[in-house]
Amino acid sequence: MVTWGRAQMVLLSAQGIPVAKIAEVSFTNDDRVRDVIHNFNADGFDSLYPK
Repeated sequence: MVTWGRAQMVLLSAQGIPVAKIAEVSFTNDDRVRDVIHNFNADGFDSLYPK
């Protein structure tokens, strides 16, 4: 479930959806969405999986 949530955030971001809207539909906060996107940009698909 964690991987799907992170992937959904990245996909929505790639589609141009604002961070605030992504946070709303993902039931999380803006900072979490920004962290996921930043981590994806830095580490690619490996960042989607729990450590």
